[in-house]
Amino acid sequence: MPTLKQRWTRSNSAVALLILAATGSVLFTAIEGAWVHSNTQKLIATAAWVEHTQDVITSLQRAALLTERIEYRSRLYLLTGQDDQLVRVRTSASALETAADRLATLVADNPYQTGNASSLSACSAQLGRMAANLNPRSPIPDVQVQACQQIIGKMTDQEQWLLRERTANSQRLSFASIQTLRGFVALSLLTFAVLFFFLFRDAVMRERIGKETAATNERLANSVNALEDQAHETELMTSVRDELQLCTDVQQVYQAAVNGFSRLLRGTSGSLCMIDSSQHLVEVVSSWEGSGGKSQVVDFHPPEACCGLRAGQPRWRQPGVSEIHCTHFAGDSPERYFCKPIMAHGSAIGMLYMQCPDERVVLKVNQRMDGLRHLIQLTGMTIAALNLRARLESQSIRDSLTGLFNRHFMQISLERELARAARRQQTLAVVMLDLDHFKTFNDTHGHGAGDTVLKAIAAMFRSTIRNEDFACRYGGEEFTIILPDITQDAASERVESIRKAVENLRVPLEGNVFSDFTVSIGVAFYPEDGEAAELLLRRADLALYRAKRLGRNQASLFAAKDPVA
Repeated sequence: MPTLKQRWTRSNSAVALLILAATGSVLFTAIEGAWVHSNTQKLIATAAWVEHTQDVITSLQRAALLTERIEYRSRLYLLTGQDDQLVRVRTSASALETAADRLATLVADNPYQTGNASSLSACSAQLGRMAANLNPRSPIPDVQVQACQQIIGKMTDQEQWLLRERTANSQRLSFASIQTLRGFVALSLLTFAVLFFFLFRDAVMRERIGKETAATNERLANSVNALEDQAHETELMTSVRDELQLCTDVQQVYQAAVNGFSRLLRGTSGSLCMIDSSQHLVEVVSSWEGSGGKSQVVDFHPPEACCGLRAGQPRWRQPGVSEIHCTHFAGDSPERYFCKPIMAHGSAIGMLYMQCPDERVVLKVNQRMDGLRHLIQLTGMTIAALNLRARLESQSIRDSLTGLFNRHFMQISLERELARAARRQQTLAVVMLDLDHFKTFNDTHGHGAGDTVLKAIAAMFRSTIRNEDFACRYGGEEFTIILPDITQDAASERVESIRKAVENLRVPLEGNVFSDFTVSIGVAFYPEDGEAAELLLRRADLALYRAKRLGRNQASLFAAKDPVA
């Protein structure tokens, strides 16, 4: 067995070799990088020269094309005498001079081509003068065109030769670069292989200690993670509970609950589904999206389409655990999903649906099942409480038969609208309506038929008035409508449309259709007929009775000749 001194000496030797190998690798990499940089710069420069030569050749080709156009257009002009051909000759000549000037700039670095470029500039200038003086009796400038073409041909030959030379030089540099780079890569691989050998030997020596350290760290990390997860879940539940307590309507509850579920169940997708008032349709009211994509559940009926709602208890669907699928999906069913009924006051009011992309996420969900159950319970209690409060509020301001606002709420609303009209200097109309001969109808057909008619009248009001108007059941067959911010003409038109709608009303009941209903209407305006709520109501009522005295089935505005209220 090696002694401590031998181990220390071996360890120092390994460290020295590692330092030496690392230093050599760094130096070699630096040299390789410098060479690659230098060679790349040369390649870039060579490529630039090749591109420059190609640019010159392209310009020469354009100049050759322009000389041909000058000759061709000149012949056409001399043959036809058309002025547009003369314009094209002069345009081509001008373009040739521009091309010659550009060529002179491009070949300024080549003494041989500089003289040719000067000759081409002079030739193109002469062609330009000939084009400027061209007339039907002028000779064809073919001699001058040929002279320019000869110069262009000479320059093109020179540039073609330069292009071949520069392309060959670029290829030689590329080949040399590739071969040298291969050598550098091979040497680098060898160097790294040696370095890897020493690192591997050192890693093997440290493996035992590493395994023990890793095992200890893993146990410690698991403990810390468990504590952090528990603390996070507790903090999350507190946050969601506080959010739910702040909600004032069920839509806010849906969103707050879904936010809580998405934070609690990372990686999952899901939806909050609620059973509607008919107890036949389950609607998706809010959803969240995780790593597995969007939630696949859709609105469905009947509620028994969900196995969890049918069984009345939470249910996992997983391969090997349960192979029976629910039928509330759009398209194919996912492989792993969870359905949990939401209970309130002993009955199901909805369902939480959640799907997982893999078994890892399923495991995480099961670890947080206690928190999930608690959050579902909080959600159900909050929704039930808000629904109960909404029902109680509705009962306090709505007439139970017609669904219209009741008399108490009407009086509160009228006071509020009068104050608003005073601030904004607006007008307001108070409309009192009374069904004509309704007591006779009730005595003849019974109170059930009378209630049906009152409901139909209320539905007609809701479809006829504006959103900002208030329709109320004042008592019995008498109704009140408050029309804020409305002129007398507009109010009169609205009242007349209501009268005609009642006159045309048809109410089917038990095989019979009741019709021939009429209504008497009285209207008072703020501020002309009064500024206090009670005064306006009395004067609208006086106008109503005047309408009845005048024969019913009509609307009457309060007038000064009515008895003083």
